[in-house]
Amino acid sequence: MDTILLRYTDLPIGERAAFELVCARHGFAPAHFDVTATIDAQDPAQSQRLVTVRRGGWAQSYREGSTGHWVREFETDLNCRFFK
Repeated sequence: MDTILLRYTDLPIGERAAFELVCARHGFAPAHFDVTATIDAQDPAQSQRLVTVRRGGWAQSYREGSTGHWVREFETDLNCRFFK
């Protein structure tokens, strides 16, 4: 399966804004994280994205169920101090 790699700046503006707000609420800046997403190159319109957030030696991937859902899961991980 071929995949397309998306960088943070390739994500929809609404998701980036939500991510930035979550980061600010927890004392981080978006620059503290490396955010990438992959989608199926064969059918990008139908495939779910896999969004991966990295910080230091930690990484977590979120399967996109609905638009922006990964941001809520990311905030849950911040609440649990996964990335600290």
